[in-house]
Amino acid sequence: MTLESCWQCGAPPTEATTATASTKSQPLLDLSHLLASNDTPLDSEISFICDVISEGKGLVDALSSQIDNLEAVVARLIRKRDEMAQLVCQHRAILSPVRRVPPELVCDILALSLSSNDDDTEIKPPWHLGHICGSWRRAVLGYPALWSFIIIPSYFPSDRRPPLPMIETQLIRSADVPLSVCWSSNRDGDLPGLHALDLVVSHSHRWRRLLLHISHPNVWLDWLRTAGGRLAALETFELGGHYTRIPDILSTAPSLCKVFLMDRNFGASPPAPAIPWGQITHYAGSFTADSQVEIVRRAPNLVSCAIGFPDWVDSFARGEPVVLPRLRRLRIEMAGFLPRLQAPLLQELFCSCSTMLHGQSEILPFVERSACSLQTLSLMRCSIDFDLIAVLRGLKSLTHLIIEDQDERDDDSPQITLFDDLAGDLCPNLTSLAYGFASAFSRSSRSHFFAMAQSRFQHETPGPRFIRLRLFRSRYYSPGEACPPSIAVAIQNICDDGFDAGFVEPNEFEGKHFFS
Repeated sequence: MTLESCWQCGAPPTEATTATASTKSQPLLDLSHLLASNDTPLDSEISFICDVISEGKGLVDALSSQIDNLEAVVARLIRKRDEMAQLVCQHRAILSPVRRVPPELVCDILALSLSSNDDDTEIKPPWHLGHICGSWRRAVLGYPALWSFIIIPSYFPSDRRPPLPMIETQLIRSADVPLSVCWSSNRDGDLPGLHALDLVVSHSHRWRRLLLHISHPNVWLDWLRTAGGRLAALETFELGGHYTRIPDILSTAPSLCKVFLMDRNFGASPPAPAIPWGQITHYAGSFTADSQVEIVRRAPNLVSCAIGFPDWVDSFARGEPVVLPRLRRLRIEMAGFLPRLQAPLLQELFCSCSTMLHGQSEILPFVERSACSLQTLSLMRCSIDFDLIAVLRGLKSLTHLIIEDQDERDDDSPQITLFDDLAGDLCPNLTSLAYGFASAFSRSSRSHFFAMAQSRFQHETPGPRFIRLRLFRSRYYSPGEACPPSIAVAIQNICDDGFDAGFVEPNEFEGKHFFS
């Protein structure tokens, strides 16, 4: 019998393998009848059985020893492999492209993580960004703009706001760059911490943005009075709260150009402070119709404007429209107010349409009266009907269209007509479409919608190419619900064909960019 050598080093067989061979070579008695029964062995068989047991035990011990040796070898090989893999990983990291990113670009990227429009101001200062690695920490510490968002703490010690030493550190690290200063209050009786307030107000000549988020009524911000006359760098003022009053500090702010007098959910605005409206380019506020007319009349340099109303209005008084010669972006919470405006350079219109006010029927006359080339139209709380199709037919310059369908209906023919017309010559320059569907999105309507999408994507005639499709659930009927399986399959089929389609959350289309 030929015995195999060691698989690793070619060594001769061990004692265990030799013992195995010698045991197998000995003649064996036929003990099958004893192994398969409870019969008593013969005296002549007992001696042989004892020899088998003895030799087998020795062989088991020898094989166990050999297994232990092999396991030790395997363990050493695994440890050596892991050490080498770690060495390779460490040396590969040395060649990582991120090491070659200039520190100033690293800081710009980190700054983007702090510049979102979220209302959560607790995480703005970049304390945690310095914990990533040594080189990033040096970059963070040497980049003043990252430390320029200052949160004024409230008097209540239970608030999770930066203590005074942290504010002092931020003011030092921010050097002389412009500051964004925020104070928020969510309960009656909140007051800014006096020591922090004195410290931050002493730098009011560096304030570029002043953000005041107040969620309870009747607050008088008299502590701002000491900043009056020192706001030469102030560009943005944001005030959200009910009946919050501030002293006259903004009328002498020569650089002020952005004023947002409401929260980002378009709640009621506080009384408007004294604003130098003639220099304002960005405005958002929720006031009565007459107040809004007066504000925009005094602000001819508006480039971006968001107009809300504190209460539901059945109708608006007619009058000579106010001309806004520089306006590019307009958000209207009730489209029935559009006859009061004229904007010859308007490019983006965001409307909340009301069936009560028939607001969407006002869009086309407004565009025609303004003689503007509208490129982006967002219709929220919209009713899909034949009047809407007529409006869209008159807007041939549109490249981006967002429709949020809010209606429950039995007749889906307006939907089908809209989708069929979009597959044809309706909005010929459209490059992207977002559609928010309500529960009335029937199987027939879905079929026509996705046929239209395929037609748009595959259309190869000269001119702008359709490149993007998004669907979302109308928040008024199906908030937070996932994409239905039938729609998910249809979206996936479009993506499999190589086109850009997807299902998203409705908050992507809330128009918060009007606050920037």
